[in-house]
Amino acid sequence: MKIMVLPGTIWQVPLMKKIKSMGHELYLANPVKNEGVYEIADHFLETDIFAYDTIISYCKSEGIDIVMSEECDVATDAVARYNKALGANCISEEMADLFTNKFRMREFCKEHGFNPIPHCLCRTQSEAVEFYRQNGPKLIMKPLDSNASHGVFTIQSEKDIAEKFDETLRFSRNSKAVLLEKYIEGTEFTVDGIMTENGHVTLAISEKGHYEHNDNIANSLFFTQQNPRFDYDLLRKTNDELLNATGLPFALTHVEYKFQDGKYYLIEMAARGGGNLISAIIAPFMSGVDNYDYLIKKTLDANYSCMITADIDNDRTAILKFLDLPCEGGVVKAIHGEDYLQNDPRIKSYKLNFSVGDYIHQPECDSVRIGYYIICADTREEFDEVTRNISEKLKIDLEAR
Repeated sequence: MKIMVLPGTIWQVPLMKKIKSMGHELYLANPVKNEGVYEIADHFLETDIFAYDTIISYCKSEGIDIVMSEECDVATDAVARYNKALGANCISEEMADLFTNKFRMREFCKEHGFNPIPHCLCRTQSEAVEFYRQNGPKLIMKPLDSNASHGVFTIQSEKDIAEKFDETLRFSRNSKAVLLEKYIEGTEFTVDGIMTENGHVTLAISEKGHYEHNDNIANSLFFTQQNPRFDYDLLRKTNDELLNATGLPFALTHVEYKFQDGKYYLIEMAARGGGNLISAIIAPFMSGVDNYDYLIKKTLDANYSCMITADIDNDRTAILKFLDLPCEGGVVKAIHGEDYLQNDPRIKSYKLNFSVGDYIHQPECDSVRIGYYIICADTREEFDEVTRNISEKLKIDLEAR
């Protein structure tokens, strides 16, 4: 079969390699030839991934069967649109909108009784101020359709709205609207899963940690099968019931919740796997499920059927850890311990988004975090050992500029 993947970023590489390993012909679309990505494809189309006429015309002329993407919110609507034009198997444009439009997610929870959160769709500052006066003193403001925490701010005064509203609005790609909602205190979680013909299956749960300088940006996702402080069985049940209620036919899923007063509140949901290789590495490790194998086969054949059960009766432990800095920022003078990241087999992936001589600083959104590593260990004891080793070995020497 001929499969197009977009966009051409490093996060698509695992899906691309899986497609190739299954014997399919791989096409890639992206505005630039990202090194280490475009070379994997059999064919490369240099174009913006939202150039609909260009991509649809190319797909039809090349006889491409289907368009796919992974770990990418902004591609969800585009992929649905392309596959509709090709007559290919995919979620509908309306379903894609439910999983990318944050206001529709809130309305869905309200209509179906899934612990709704007071919220308001705002196109002007005055609308936002009015909602704040009724629902303050603490709200969260976010673009209606964006990703990577761009334009997301905690609001604690009318002054905050005046200062941040226009910036948030700029990050709303298509709708040009802002979602304001009651701030839910408490611990945040991510839940990755897979929708099958037999219903939704939860694959992996993480407890999120956040940077001290900005509690809207995650600096760690810690995955375990159970959590002594929270009821993960209830979270699995809540997540499966919510996603089954959406009518989603098939897809990988990534959902975020907050826990407050004994309830799990939906923050956001997506019809794609978790980013930064959560769906490619961590979800299969934690669950024992080859989620990409199912996704590709189901995408190519709507009649494909497979019984999927997640293995949660084990002590597997994993983390997606984003690097932090001991100060606001500085020039990198030396990097110590990278050889350990390269050589311990329990460290499944890592990336340092800087080199010696670069100026680095605390991140302002998800997409500019300075680096990460992923640990996958069969036991908690192994996990703790790797964590200690990284703490001792990985050091970044900074000099104030």
